[in-house]
Amino acid sequence: MNPTGLTKEQVAEKIKQGKINHTSRGKSNSIPKIITKNTLTIFNLVNLILAIMVAAVGSYKNMLFIFIAIANTLISVVNEIRAKKTVDKMRLVSEQRPTVIRDGKPIQIDQNQIVEGDLIVFSLGDQVIVDSKIEEGIVEVNEAFITGEQDNIKKLPGNELISGSFIVSGSCKAIVTAVGSQNLVTKLEATARTIKTADSKLFTLMNNIVKYISFALIPIGALVLWARFRVAGTTAEIAITSTVAALINMIPEGLVLLTSSVLALATIRLSRKKVLVQDLYAIETLARVDTVAIDKTGTLTTGKMTVHDYTAIEKSFERALVSILSHQATDNATVTALKQKFLKKVKIQEIEGITEIIDFSSDRKYSGLKTKTAAYLLGAVEFITDDKEIIKQVKSSSAGYRTLAVIKRSVVSMSADSEKEKKPAKFTDKLLGFIHLEDEIRSDAKDIVNYFYDNDIAIKIISGDDLAAVASIVSRVGVKDLSGVDLSTIKNPNYTKLVRENTIFARVTPAQKKSLILALKKQGKTVAMTGDGVNDILAMKEADCSLAIGEGSDAARRSAKFVLLDSDFKAVPSIIAEGRQSINNLERSTALFLAKTVYASILAVAFVFLPVNYPFSPIEMTLLNFACIGFPGLILSLERNTDRIKNRFIRNILEYSFPIGLTVSICMATLSIIAHINNFSRPELTTASVFITFTIDLILIYWISRPLNKLRTTLIFTIIGIMAVVYGIPLIRDFFEFTFLTENGLIVMFAVLAVGLAIFELMKNLMRHLSDRILTDTHA
Repeated sequence: MNPTGLTKEQVAEKIKQGKINHTSRGKSNSIPKIITKNTLTIFNLVNLILAIMVAAVGSYKNMLFIFIAIANTLISVVNEIRAKKTVDKMRLVSEQRPTVIRDGKPIQIDQNQIVEGDLIVFSLGDQVIVDSKIEEGIVEVNEAFITGEQDNIKKLPGNELISGSFIVSGSCKAIVTAVGSQNLVTKLEATARTIKTADSKLFTLMNNIVKYISFALIPIGALVLWARFRVAGTTAEIAITSTVAALINMIPEGLVLLTSSVLALATIRLSRKKVLVQDLYAIETLARVDTVAIDKTGTLTTGKMTVHDYTAIEKSFERALVSILSHQATDNATVTALKQKFLKKVKIQEIEGITEIIDFSSDRKYSGLKTKTAAYLLGAVEFITDDKEIIKQVKSSSAGYRTLAVIKRSVVSMSADSEKEKKPAKFTDKLLGFIHLEDEIRSDAKDIVNYFYDNDIAIKIISGDDLAAVASIVSRVGVKDLSGVDLSTIKNPNYTKLVRENTIFARVTPAQKKSLILALKKQGKTVAMTGDGVNDILAMKEADCSLAIGEGSDAARRSAKFVLLDSDFKAVPSIIAEGRQSINNLERSTALFLAKTVYASILAVAFVFLPVNYPFSPIEMTLLNFACIGFPGLILSLERNTDRIKNRFIRNILEYSFPIGLTVSICMATLSIIAHINNFSRPELTTASVFITFTIDLILIYWISRPLNKLRTTLIFTIIGIMAVVYGIPLIRDFFEFTFLTENGLIVMFAVLAVGLAIFELMKNLMRHLSDRILTDTHA
């Protein structure tokens, strides 16, 4: 190995040869991809075809809907690009900047500046970002994300480090053997996208609705057009504009665009609170969370520790402790606190003849060193000795503090590869001393805990610390249920039973954390997991939603859906509030959009068989879509709403969308038949149709806006004002082809409306009972 690494000239030559780590891993969608994704959609294709049909018959004013579609697309593109730029900037802040040795000096560089042959430094918590070969040092790595194996693997000089794995113990220097697309993890991602995405119930249901409607558009459109030409006296213009009016309402395109925009805006708002959103749909998932699993370090505590006191039982205590600390490459909070306390003292002569260093790992829960005649171990007492008297002595003194013991084993029987080995009777352990450490509790920890309780979010504390120490901390921050279990004392845990009966889980290994999360999910819980270290990653990957502390390990940040860049856990309530606002408002707005889809679909099919004129033209539907659906949907989606998620998406469809859709359909079919019999002019038919539909839609807006507040009341009167202006100003009234109805026309219109309102009330009550039964059966 060349200890000085590459020279500036060698790096330049590598770059010239293209051996540089260009990779798109972890980046958000490019701007061209965002534009393409929002432009080349089934909605826009249908709108374009329908606009061409309208233009072909010269009815240009009926093409207004295409400009609304273009505006929707532009808004969606602009919002997504804004969110992308915000996320990319924040990701640069959170991204690991690897240390490489060049010209004999360690420097930090961007990941895309690494070149093949670089001498790179890896430490505890780092994710291996490029395939490398160890040249110096010993580490333990976890390759679970690549191989699926959960066990940690010891890596020695000459061994390969696989990109995508992460360092769980030790540090090393390694030569980069592959960059960019040649890395193993990049090849895997190119062939199979296995990264778990958030489960979006809202998007899944909407996408299914869109998919089925899209399949039905062509045959229904063809049948409607054929049926229009069968009506006596129908011109090509009337037939085509009627068909277009029927089809443009079947697709809830505004809802999909609104959802994307709402989540993009939520991402931007969260960025102002120093929260990096790495998965847009995770905002919805976190809003539905009912259980949060917390690794107290960095969440309830600041992650900083101090030595409260220590007891030296043997004179060799400090010598052994300093020797262990001096050779530790790992600098976690515990080691840092110990070094600050003991390594700043007068120089203490270290133990001589060291043959092996045992780095700390969260699986072993201890560190140490070995000589030819003894082993010196530092860690949780129950993990470094079987001597019951020593364990009792240390445990009885803990007083709720995190307690570490230092023991001397007279004959070496412990290796870095084993968690704990049985010792023959002749092997003896001697307690040299112990240290009490104290976690620094966050000033706002109690407020955060109260927020979870106030919002019916269960708390589970999962920690690698001693049960008494964890219970002492969580009791001081307001956790009410202190039932707990020490998992190191249970051989074959029944995780399902444990998560049901306990709040605190102590002495938990990384694999056990994962099992606890899976057990919670198996019980139907929506689980959020917070963490900051490599010991949290496996659990974070399995959680429905994961949050990483910004000051935590790079591997933890890469695994999380959200990264708290300021390492400020008090941002979590803000994230949940943003999610709740987005989902609650979208669930409410969905009723508006789907009501239109329901009645448009029913009318399209019904008018295949009814030999009468279709009651709408595209221009009138554009007006209704804006005044009664798009505009109120947008305003309601932006309203502050942090209520608990009530999962009313299905209920809203059943109780509001279907009754409104059926009511409008029946009213329009009845009105069209009466108008045909009484020889109403087309302006009379469309005027009455729009008024009836507007009134019923306004009732829907009222129902979903209850209880009324200042904003919602203003919204309703604004909608009424819009329609009043359209009817009241002659130029606008003529543009939309409205007219003043005759006395006979007014009687028919109000009679149909009255019948429609009665039908709506009946259908609403019927669908409410039906939804109660369906949802009860679903949860049974």
